[in-house]
Amino acid sequence: MGHIDGNTEATVQIKAVEKDEYQSDQVTWKGICSLHGTLDLLDGGVSLKQMSRVEDSDYIFLCDYFVPVYNGEKLTTANSRLLIEGEVYEVKLFDDPMRRHEHLEIYLKYLGGQ
Repeated sequence: MGHIDGNTEATVQIKAVEKDEYQSDQVTWKGICSLHGTLDLLDGGVSLKQMSRVEDSDYIFLCDYFVPVYNGEKLTTANSRLLIEGEVYEVKLFDDPMRRHEHLEIYLKYLGGQ
């Protein structure tokens, strides 16, 4: 099993929805673990025009394998996100290539600053 020697720290966050005193849903995000890996823009051939729309870009975060589960709840696109250097990334997919459990490829959509 290999080891991803990246240069980026990411915090995996899970969504918690609770009712407030008015019975309205209040969403909070809780950090559940830190990952060490590499963040990369998926489209390497970015033009200057596209650079002005980096917030619309897709990214991939490569890290060592871990089971994407927290307290028995599977991490999904609906209940998790990554926080990297103060920037929020929506999780689009947790991918374990060929189910070899060697590393994870986490596909992301940039959402912006927190």
